[in-house]
Amino acid sequence: MSTKVTFDDLMAEVEESYKTVEFEGPDGKTFALRSIAVLPRHARKTVTDAVKVANSKTADVDKQETAIDNVLLAVVDDADAFQPVLDALPLGAKVKLVEAWSKGTQAPEA
Repeated sequence: MSTKVTFDDLMAEVEESYKTVEFEGPDGKTFALRSIAVLPRHARKTVTDAVKVANSKTADVDKQETAIDNVLLAVVDDADAFQPVLDALPLGAKVKLVEAWSKGTQAPEA
């Protein structure tokens, strides 16, 4: 007897295993910040490259803020709607949001 796995079942299981962090914007719209594990390859690369810049001791603060913006735009479910919200956030708030995303979307324990 074989086991059948469907695309939809597999995706549902992955999405259940890797939770999102919800962020409510100033107008009440909720954005889902997705785990890096569920992102397509190009978005994962964007995130990993941006994290290197954000954590760099040699990058200036503007480059670090741009890198943080790139992380958030890569993981959010609606980047176009999120962009004006992101533009309104000060750097400190962006850092806190990335920290919340990082902690909230960690891989589940094996």
